[in-house]
Amino acid sequence: MKQKTGSPSVDLGQKIPAQAAAPAKAPSERYHGLDALRGFALLLGVVLHGTLSFIPGFHYTGWPIVDNSPSSPLALAYFVIHLFRMPVFFLLAGFFGRMQYRRLKARGFFKERSKRILLPLLFGILLVLPANVVLVAVVLGIKGPVDSLVPTRAIVPIPLAHLWFLWVLYWLYVAVLVGHKVLGLFRKGGESPSASASGGNVLERFLGRVCALGAEPAVLALPVALCLYFFDQWHLWEGLPTPNTDLVPQLPTAVGYAVAFSFGWYLQKNPAILQGWRTRWIGYVAAAAAVTAATAALGGFDPQSSVVTVDGHVELEALTGSTKMLCALGYGLAGWLWTLGLVGAALHFFSGFSPVRRYIADASYWIYIIHMPLVMALQVLMRDWPLNWALKYPLILAIALPILFLSYHYLVRSTWIGKMLNGRRYPRTLPADPAARPAAGAS
Repeated sequence: MKQKTGSPSVDLGQKIPAQAAAPAKAPSERYHGLDALRGFALLLGVVLHGTLSFIPGFHYTGWPIVDNSPSSPLALAYFVIHLFRMPVFFLLAGFFGRMQYRRLKARGFFKERSKRILLPLLFGILLVLPANVVLVAVVLGIKGPVDSLVPTRAIVPIPLAHLWFLWVLYWLYVAVLVGHKVLGLFRKGGESPSASASGGNVLERFLGRVCALGAEPAVLALPVALCLYFFDQWHLWEGLPTPNTDLVPQLPTAVGYAVAFSFGWYLQKNPAILQGWRTRWIGYVAAAAAVTAATAALGGFDPQSSVVTVDGHVELEALTGSTKMLCALGYGLAGWLWTLGLVGAALHFFSGFSPVRRYIADASYWIYIIHMPLVMALQVLMRDWPLNWALKYPLILAIALPILFLSYHYLVRSTWIGKMLNGRRYPRTLPADPAARPAAGAS
């Protein structure tokens, strides 16, 4: 796939010379495979949240909806998706974020990111989250599990629910701007006479050597593994603790997603690395599956596997000792193997433009923001039906996804909401001219 820039073209199907890694002008190209993967990561949120009522023991975490047909396969699906979905998203957010930064410069970048991240967050908090509260507190009529949704380790306990990622992403953008301004860690492009002495350039040279050796998964996994190992009361199925009830992310979460975002920023400056991922994607995915299976077998991939009874009280037992250390290493490594494998596969299979994939990617932002009340309502409706999970879970998705896509098509795509989310209003048709379209989505 050849990407048009102000410098000579970059072909992700061929070896890319080092000097092509940092073109002099801001690029206008689309990476169609990465666009598709970003939309896929957001849509997987619907798939993932649809599993919650079926996961054995998940109600011990505070999730209030319990289906009468629990499913270990859906617990495994949740575990695997949770491994890579947000690392992939934050990696791509850093990648596309740098493209936007080079095009808009600091002031324009801050203004544009505020519109595309903070406004949708406020929209979701005011209109979507109250519907979640109504479903939990009124329809279910439950108080205990609702209270437990805010963990005791929360620092600033303000509920963000599934929209937490926008809050974290916005502050990562702010950190990049501050870092660029104060420390010069992210330069606009080109080398300055003193660049070789800068800390940023030392880090870039180190990452270059790591990528040349193909050691990205192991090196990127280490910060995450260390934070998880020293994190109190960690359960394997929890993964990186989701900051959905706290304005201050826990250390493993902050470090894990900051590493992914920062590496994505670096990756956009050095796109030759993508060629290696594209050619090795099968190996990454196979290794990811093996490490995932071994880690799950060691530490358990659902809450039920952590349930113990102490003095007549049921509680969740956290990992400890060598088991915790191996699970932390396995979790970090598996997450990055999945991430690199999926990025490589997306570039391999979806490098060309597709109007359907482009439309789905455009719709994914809206769908993720509003999906939770609908999915929860369907879980409530079906939780006592005398049907197997293999029928109920697909039915939830079969009902929810068409409604969500239709709402995007008729209520969002060509309206002010579409402009807020996608950067501009689009006609209610499949996109036909990719060269004329700017990057869109929650990048």
